[in-house]
Amino acid sequence: MNKLFKSFFALTIILSMGLFVACSDDDDNNDDRNAVKIVKKNNTALLLCSFGSTYQQPQATYDQIIADYKAAYPNTDIYMSFTSRTIVSRVYAQLGIAYAQPDLWLTAIGKAGYENVYVQSLHIIPGEEYLSLMNTDVKKNFMIPYPDVVVAKSACLLETEEDVDAVAQILYSYYKVRLDKGEVVALMGHGNPETEYTHANQRYAQLETALQELSGDKNIFIGTVDWGDKMFSHVRDEIIDFAERNGKEYSQVTVNLAPLMSIAGDHAQNDLLGGLEDGQTMAGVDPGEDDWEAEYSWTLKLGKLGFTISEDGSNTDENNFNVVGLADHKAIRTLWLNHMKEAIKNAESRNEQMGE
Repeated sequence: MNKLFKSFFALTIILSMGLFVACSDDDDNNDDRNAVKIVKKNNTALLLCSFGSTYQQPQATYDQIIADYKAAYPNTDIYMSFTSRTIVSRVYAQLGIAYAQPDLWLTAIGKAGYENVYVQSLHIIPGEEYLSLMNTDVKKNFMIPYPDVVVAKSACLLETEEDVDAVAQILYSYYKVRLDKGEVVALMGHGNPETEYTHANQRYAQLETALQELSGDKNIFIGTVDWGDKMFSHVRDEIIDFAERNGKEYSQVTVNLAPLMSIAGDHAQNDLLGGLEDGQTMAGVDPGEDDWEAEYSWTLKLGKLGFTISEDGSNTDENNFNVVGLADHKAIRTLWLNHMKEAIKNAESRNEQMGE
């Protein structure tokens, strides 16, 4: 589906006196458009890195994340960045607001003379966006030009198998009552389509297995937007199998849908929970459509099959919004904070790494 940016909002953040400055060019590769100015107040900068979103509702989630890090690290200058250059570009093109990328923040942070730099990935799996952030933006383009700066690189949510188990426990506890009633939970991750990120995509399969072991029944499933092994068709077939092996009519099966992403942004509100677009009708909804050419949301396709979609957590109306992203769970945010604690213990400069 991928109908991006149906609603836009005036997105502004002023954190630790960091100012985003808009210019006139909307070229994706023009760094001047997203110029960053920093007023240095402390010797340590902490950069939060999310894929990003143009939607209004996730802003409250970002605010909670920022508040957590401000409380945990009061003597730091904290900044938020979006790793998706596409989102940054489109926000600027539509609104004229510059929302800086990690490489631009890091350049400004380096020039400002910080002694310590902490970088927190808010990605879910160690896939393309995460590896690009840590290996290119941080390790290559920041640590080499600034070899004396001590850097902490804090991991994404599902970096290790231990992280998978921890997240499984949190999500199982949240959905336990519904699972115990025989309802189904289906979570949508993003995933990477390229085969070189199979190791990262496998975290979804591991998490699904861990959740099913905890539930004691095969009634919680994970699909993705971009990983071919687990897309909507995987979730659809598993829910059908659940209904049939339990002797239930499809209408007797309640399905709870939620994003397995840090925030409830575009994919959650469109690909997962979106309604009919202009010119579309329920008669045209095809639950068997090709995953890679999907025009209809999971909600519409499962509804067309006859399943009952839970209203709890699936309302995208701005006045009654109740969709829960991963970072809306305090316990999930705590896992990221714990990653940062470990990263700071192991923080070092490039010169220290090289033994100089």
